[in-house]
Amino acid sequence: MHTLENTAYSPQIERKISGYLGIAQKAGKLAAGDLAAAKALRQGDAFLLVLAADAAPQVKEELLLLRGDTPFIYWKNKSELGKAVGKSPRGAAAVLDEGLAAAIRKTIISG
Repeated sequence: MHTLENTAYSPQIERKISGYLGIAQKAGKLAAGDLAAAKALRQGDAFLLVLAADAAPQVKEELLLLRGDTPFIYWKNKSELGKAVGKSPRGAAAVLDEGLAAAIRKTIISG
């Protein structure tokens, strides 16, 4: 059983989560980057927050305060998060699709 706040997942789970993040990005259902994720959280559009484990402490603090009851997961690092969504390194991303967010959470919990 995995908690959503884990920072390390099996390679199989990582591949699945990366795939879902890539789908979200391609579908326009991902707010990638600190500012975009913060905006999505403020507007209540985020169903899952993905935080890079090496994001700046002030970024983590701000986003965790903004998230309210939005679930979140930690990702390995900014470089890997950016790679998962086809962009340069990102400290955070917000999944804007309820179904994709649920699929990611289910992958982690059942992993």
